[in-house]
Amino acid sequence: MTRPRLIPVLLLKHGLIVRSQLFKVHQVIGNPMSTVERYSHWNVDELVVLDISRGEEGHDLRRDDLQQQYLGDTALDVLREIARVCFMPLTFGGRIRSLEDIAERLNAGADKVTLNTAALGNPGLVEQASRRFGAQCIVVSIDARRRGDGSYEVFADGGRLATGRSPAEWAHEVEQLGAGEILLNSIDRDGSALGYDLELVRTVTAAVGIPVIALGGVGRYEHFPEAVADGQAAAAAAANIFHFFELSYAHAKQACLDRGLPMRPVALGSRWLPREPQYDRKAADARIAERLRQARDGDYAAARPRPQPKPISWCRRCTYPSISAAPMEYDEHGVCTGCRMAEVKDAIPESEWVRRRALLDEIVDRYRSRDGSRYDCVIAVSGGKDSYFQTHVIKHELGLNPLLVTYNGNNWTEVGWRNMLHMREAFGVDHVLVSPSIEVLKKLNRLAFVIMGDMNWHAHVGIMTTPVQVAARYGIPLVFYGEHGYLDLCGQFSMDDFPEISYRDRLEHFARGYEWTYFVGREGLANHDMQTWKYPGDQTLFDLDLRGIFLGNYVHWEANKHIKLVTERYGFEVSNEPFDRTYRTMSNLDDMHENGVHDYLKYIKFGYGRATDHTCKDIRAGLMTRDKAIELVNHYDPVKPRDLYRWLEYAGMSEEEFDRIADTFRDPRVWWMEDGRWVRQVLEADSC
Repeated sequence: MTRPRLIPVLLLKHGLIVRSQLFKVHQVIGNPMSTVERYSHWNVDELVVLDISRGEEGHDLRRDDLQQQYLGDTALDVLREIARVCFMPLTFGGRIRSLEDIAERLNAGADKVTLNTAALGNPGLVEQASRRFGAQCIVVSIDARRRGDGSYEVFADGGRLATGRSPAEWAHEVEQLGAGEILLNSIDRDGSALGYDLELVRTVTAAVGIPVIALGGVGRYEHFPEAVADGQAAAAAAANIFHFFELSYAHAKQACLDRGLPMRPVALGSRWLPREPQYDRKAADARIAERLRQARDGDYAAARPRPQPKPISWCRRCTYPSISAAPMEYDEHGVCTGCRMAEVKDAIPESEWVRRRALLDEIVDRYRSRDGSRYDCVIAVSGGKDSYFQTHVIKHELGLNPLLVTYNGNNWTEVGWRNMLHMREAFGVDHVLVSPSIEVLKKLNRLAFVIMGDMNWHAHVGIMTTPVQVAARYGIPLVFYGEHGYLDLCGQFSMDDFPEISYRDRLEHFARGYEWTYFVGREGLANHDMQTWKYPGDQTLFDLDLRGIFLGNYVHWEANKHIKLVTERYGFEVSNEPFDRTYRTMSNLDDMHENGVHDYLKYIKFGYGRATDHTCKDIRAGLMTRDKAIELVNHYDPVKPRDLYRWLEYAGMSEEEFDRIADTFRDPRVWWMEDGRWVRQVLEADSC
């Protein structure tokens, strides 16, 4: 008997992974390279990558401050890079129209290819491909939707074109033509988290003798074995769920094994590819040296002669530009995914929040200490308004005994430091403060600024590492964070995804691909200096069943409303002194540089800053008009902050050196030089 397989699916759109909903809404997840590497660590059975790009837009990672970058402009370039780190059978599909296209993809590293629209338009292509390359590497992908009468119909062109064909009949036909496998996707269930359409799966598996891979609808690990045990599929596949949960593949595989399916056992860790990235030291040194040369010579990419950049567009509803640090898509109406997801969140009825609270209660009951021998959970806190609110909910509403954990990056504002220290007394809880060596912090500040144009790497990674470290050390299986920033800012995922903390998310989005190992050996930093930023091992996380959840997935999150509660009940202090780069006085009090020099560097790179972030939130909350937001953005975003001079003294750098290095990070799509001055397109009232 052939072992059933468990298969992750990646959807690529112009080189980036996207989350899909009903084949229509696509939200950018990030870099395929780090995800494929993670799958290699998990020893997955097989991987399917589908390129759903349309048009000729280039494939890129949109910014040069990331560690992982692939070169080239085509899907084939992306495939070649993926194949380098893919230690599992790889199937690749998308925009394949000929035998030559198939040959190119196989030569680029794919083990199999999928045919969809091209096969429907030219069924003979399946037969020709099977004869030339072998049936074992020809997969036919079938996208099906349920009709009003309950029957099913095959759709082509990414779910846009009805064909009138029955999925079962079409599957039988391509089997006769020589297809070796069927990838069956339910359009109705895509991104729904409702589980597979088992009736659809059964109708197709009953019609063919070749393996059928079920895809579309997985929302819980228990859905995977249903495709095989109840739908008779040879493999269970999914996309979204694998993006949002730590060790999701291992837990999904365990669910299948628990159901009695004869799958390969869970195996964490790869002998070919360690979890922590192995950097090419020579190439890394050359990259740093080249940036310093550009700074010294004034040879800035954004200042080199070239055609003026294409005009930037802005969201029609908020103030986010089309070129942004946060991964974002815009719909046909010119509205960004951040605004669309805010609409979805605002439309959630009270009954749904009650259901979510019940789900939270189930999680809490599962992980609560039964005998009081340990803390019930860890709460990652910075001492900010969100920290106060989540501690209020967890301690006083959920009745848990939490351990607060704070990463101390040595950048506190005075009021932020008081707020953080006050939490232990205000809530009557134990509090662990993790404080790395100041000498090490200064070195990391300097290095990260030169390497990625962000001196706060240590803080972003420390905040996402130390609470998990402490939880693992104390045997506490539950860690709470507040709200996922990428939902709030750019709508990276659906409210139905319930994303959790993961090593991949931490490495790609918070560390930008630069793991602690990258810094060892630079400025005299040794392995032991980097203990604070080392994430617990996969086996430790799996054995403890450690979960890091975002409270905002279960409790309605509105910072402007929370502030009243935490100030009146717990004595939280807002800043009496306005920040240089934003109008808000209640945000980022835990780190003076988040609203200051860190944010100024974002402005230098992408042409916008914290005032843009804050106005977008306030527009979506109905607290500000777009015209007022534009006024605030144009006033605050360009400001050079006063805290820069504190940082320069702290890091031992001159302002001229800072400016020269920072200018090497300016995005040529945003900035250009006129008469010796940096120029960018400015947001105006009619900009869209």
